[in-house]
Amino acid sequence: MTSVRFLGPDTDAYVASVERHASEFVERTGIELDVRIVPSDLYFSNRIEHLLDGDDAADVYMSGPVLLWEHLASGFVQPLDDLLERASDAYEAEDFVEPLLRCNRWSGRFGDPLGNGPLLEIPVNCESYNLAYVPDVLERAGVEPPRTWEEYFAAARQVVQRTGGTVRGFAQRGTGAWHTMYTGFATQFWSYGGRDFVDGHCAIASPESVRATEDFLAGLRDAGPTAWPEQRWYELAIDFGNGRYGLIVDSDHYVAFFEDPATSQLAGRIAYALPPVGPTGERRPNLWTWSVVLNTRARDRDAAWHFVEWATGREFLHRSTYEGNMNPTRRSIWDDERFRAHTSSWGAFYDVARTLVEQEAEIVVTPAPNYLAVATRWVEALLDAFAGRAPVDEALTAAASDIDALT
Repeated sequence: MTSVRFLGPDTDAYVASVERHASEFVERTGIELDVRIVPSDLYFSNRIEHLLDGDDAADVYMSGPVLLWEHLASGFVQPLDDLLERASDAYEAEDFVEPLLRCNRWSGRFGDPLGNGPLLEIPVNCESYNLAYVPDVLERAGVEPPRTWEEYFAAARQVVQRTGGTVRGFAQRGTGAWHTMYTGFATQFWSYGGRDFVDGHCAIASPESVRATEDFLAGLRDAGPTAWPEQRWYELAIDFGNGRYGLIVDSDHYVAFFEDPATSQLAGRIAYALPPVGPTGERRPNLWTWSVVLNTRARDRDAAWHFVEWATGREFLHRSTYEGNMNPTRRSIWDDERFRAHTSSWGAFYDVARTLVEQEAEIVVTPAPNYLAVATRWVEALLDAFAGRAPVDEALTAAASDIDALT
């Protein structure tokens, strides 16, 4: 019997939905489905080439910005335009939120803008970076929800002061992983006017970039996690939902943890807003999509596409939102009355998240086949400066020089 091999990370609700409903795909198509799940730390490191090549290679796999760009350069990405053109009428490709398809088109050349080139993957969930906060904590600290990054760091310090440190001011993912720079930090960094590259040269040591980084690291020392370099994304989300912090700017899909009483003591008591603006009033929220990719090594391209149609179709993605797969990538799901009702007790989450995905968020980093190496070197500089091994400007200048050598 024909089969499709699907590869994805653990701790991901979409992958769990695929595994949960695999028998449905088999019953509808007569194609066997082999779901392969690997640890998320390995997946985010992108060291999965051995799972994408050879006789046992995955036919379809999960990926996203930065990770995808490296796989494209390595020859593991099959463009999808021709398959999309002959998709079934029921598939309704035009139903996807347009910016989410646009950001997954790229030529593969360093610096070429996203939105041009072939479609490389189809988004199944997305995230931008909202402000989530605990109103009770901010009220006890005597501060208002922050509208600027300056207010954000000040409010975080006030939370620590008023609680004696029993509640930390703001949650922030850490570790040496590349995505430490991608989420809340990148949103703050770009909102300060910082950039990764200008005219093809690394710009993370510009005056705006240094100021953004100094404010970020000073805030971390005063009011961030007590062990910031050890903060993995998953544990951070759980900790926030259990009252260890007052504020966070990170993935808006954390709402699946924050509003689930099984994982959060604060379900129904967290508020949501757009992320703060920088010194000049600029707000630049970054964007990420978890997406499915067709491997160039797929044994049966038609069978693999049947799986993609099923696993990215409206019916599947709609159902998966109630299984924790946030945020939706299809407009019909955002418009659906059941989905609106599902999110109605989450304060302003729906309006904020939809504004971000449809209007404000974009992938702010410069596309590059080796951006994972760029981001990893950048994070090394952040960790060096945080630990006091080098002043901020020196750490960033050294990293910028190394990054220019990479690109």
